[in-house]
Amino acid sequence: MKKGWAFASGILVGSVGLSVLTSKLVMKGYKYVFAGAMIARDRIMADSEKVQAAVSNITAEAKELTEQYYEKLDKEYEAEAAKEETKAPEA
Repeated sequence: MKKGWAFASGILVGSVGLSVLTSKLVMKGYKYVFAGAMIARDRIMADSEKVQAAVSNITAEAKELTEQYYEKLDKEYEAEAAKEETKAPEA
């Protein structure tokens, strides 16, 4: 007999739960939750695009600085090589 009551109460609770989940008030709450999630997603994507743009700028500037550094090293190396050639004894 206890199993019958448990089964019947389970069906009753399930039916009440379904009717609560499909009620207008709960549906309105779902809409607000999903709208908030969509707004948050859009904000995150916009911020992500800003970060990607900043990283691109930083990378470009870093490449430029690296090229300048190696150009300076090349000039210094060429100047040293020219000095060594002038110092070399003639045979």
